Amino acid sequence: HQLTSPMNGVVILCLLGILGFNEGKMAYKVSDSFARDVEDCEFSLSGKCRAFPVIQIAMNGNHEQDAYVEVKQDFDSVLLDACRTLNLEDAEAACAPGSGARLIDSLGERMTTMDDLIAQNTVEPIYVVPRWLHFVWPTVEIGHTVYPKTDRASDEKPLSLVTLSLRPRVFQVNNFMTLEEAEGLIELNKHRIKRSTVGATASHDRTRTSSNTWDLSSHLSKRFKKRAFKLLGLDHEASLEDGLQVLNYRPGQWYKPHVDWLNPETEDVEGNLNPQVNNGTNRFATLFFYLNTVEKGGHTVFPRSTSHSYFDGNKVMRDGPANPPPGFISDRDAAWACNTSSSALRSEPVGGNAVLFYNQLPSGELDVESLHGGCPPLKGEKWAVNLWVWNRPREGAFRPVYYDLDGKKSNTPARHTKKRPKGEIHFEFQNHAGYPVEVAWLNPNGQRVSMGKIEEGATMGVKSFNSHEFGALKQGNLLNNEVFWKHVVSIDNEGQVIAIVP
Repeated sequence: HQLTSPMNGVVILCLLGILGFNEGKMAYKVSDSFARDVEDCEFSLSGKCRAFPVIQIAMNGNHEQDAYVEVKQDFDSVLLDACRTLNLEDAEAACAPGSGARLIDSLGERMTTMDDLIAQNTVEPIYVVPRWLHFVWPTVEIGHTVYPKTDRASDEKPLSLVTLSLRPRVFQVNNFMTLEEAEGLIELNKHRIKRSTVGATASHDRTRTSSNTWDLSSHLSKRFKKRAFKLLGLDHEASLEDGLQVLNYRPGQWYKPHVDWLNPETEDVEGNLNPQVNNGTNRFATLFFYLNTVEKGGHTVFPRSTSHSYFDGNKVMRDGPANPPPGFISDRDAAWACNTSSSALRSEPVGGNAVLFYNQLPSGELDVESLHGGCPPLKGEKWAVNLWVWNRPREGAFRPVYYDLDGKKSNTPARHTKKRPKGEIHFEFQNHAGYPVEVAWLNPNGQRVSMGKIEEGATMGVKSFNSHEFGALKQGNLLNNEVFWKHVVSIDNEGQVIAIVP
């Protein structure tokens, strides 16, 4: 059926599949609170007559912040009106025609015409994405599932996106690839695997003991990157990704929880790393693909999540140092997060599936809650792939930022200075007690946080901050054993070896 609106002769298509009949009247249902009744009223919303059809809108990634706007005039006007209705700051600039602002439907598809808007027939809102920002999948609720469009063949299992956590934003991606595709990627890269490194200095570290390589140009690499960008609602651009990283974890190997975004205070990529300031760029989203199913262990863990379905109310991470650097977690808490007795959010390593999480909030703010890690396989090995996607083209190569002992930035590394959070002090404890000891951080709340065991004569490297207090006790009961030695950290301890004596 065709109904001609009184405005500019716009033709409104009423599809039979979405029409309902009530006493001979045609009703076009958009949501529980909106129905179009052709006979009595051109358009209605909450019982009030409207001259134009109405769509439900929400801010990027925010399912709860919704409102309604009329579909009138032209597409650009609707977009601008949506930004104003949602009280977006500087709406005229953020959503001006040609600015890059977008309207995205509930399946992640961009809407570009008035017909797209008028044909919208769902209780899900249309999401408003202002310029400079990317679409972020709304979490809605735990277990919420959508089926985005992909390049997968129609006879294959459908790709689905399932909400695992509200904050950080974590989604399980079912059937991202076939097992044949996954096995093919392993075969292409397994002979090139070598020990993984960390940070801008590409150093080996006990916090990451897996192996990796980079696949930048194979036919499968190109296919997966395009599919990943499609899932994120982006056109694929090589300047927005770091390349496909192929990973191998053997039993006992892990990657201690960390954040994927680069700290603007300690690292630089020859540009601004703050996405909210002057066109800054940083890692926006991470897609982690499982190439095989691990027999036991090997989960991806999110220690800061408290919104997942099986969280029992007990924090996985205990209170740490005051003002900890982004990505801080003690070794003990990291190990507990990987223990299946804890209620930490863990993504199951199932071949062909993936986990998607965002390193930035929908506003572009870097998300400290996106802390995550790779738990060690307990039986069998794990093959996986990760893809980091940036919010804007990344510039140049990594280069570390150095601080002198006064906490000021320095262009060149001085003695005892390394890439580090501002104010961090590096030193060592050496055990001269005559027996093995356990070193604990004595936090201001009176709690003892174990830093680990030191054998007689051995040393332990420590990274801490001014005025933090440590103690040593005989190995055993951390809570009840007497602390026989204490030390308060000062800036003078930088580079020192501090003896533990009875």
